[in-house]
Amino acid sequence: MVEQKKILIVEDDEHHSRAYNIKLQKLGFLTLFARDGGEALEIITANRPDVIILDLMLPKRDGFWVLEQLKRNPDFSKIPVIVLSNLGQEAHKEKAFALGAKEYLVKVDYDLNTLVDKVLYYVKEGEKNVS
Repeated sequence: MVEQKKILIVEDDEHHSRAYNIKLQKLGFLTLFARDGGEALEIITANRPDVIILDLMLPKRDGFWVLEQLKRNPDFSKIPVIVLSNLGQEAHKEKAFALGAKEYLVKVDYDLNTLVDKVLYYVKEGEKNVS
């Protein structure tokens, strides 16, 4: 039996979470959810997702904090992170990339298919690295 790929969606906006969930589940992914950075780290530790979709503006612990925690932990530092945020300033993008993000999408400038294409790309890359 082939293991179902896990995608962690770290997003406090229910509308966005639901849209990502519907699209990714239709493609056969197991979707996990966190509403803040602390909860995200707990889920990452317990479930080791294949790809993380990460908002930066979160309650309690923000997305930059999550990226910092991932970068510090060799067990999780290689998990591809797709940042999806309303923060579009160059300084935010540079910081996210410096902390290990693979992609940075600004919510007003992307469509759901672009996000799905990025997820599919990183899942396939991960499969190559395992074989």
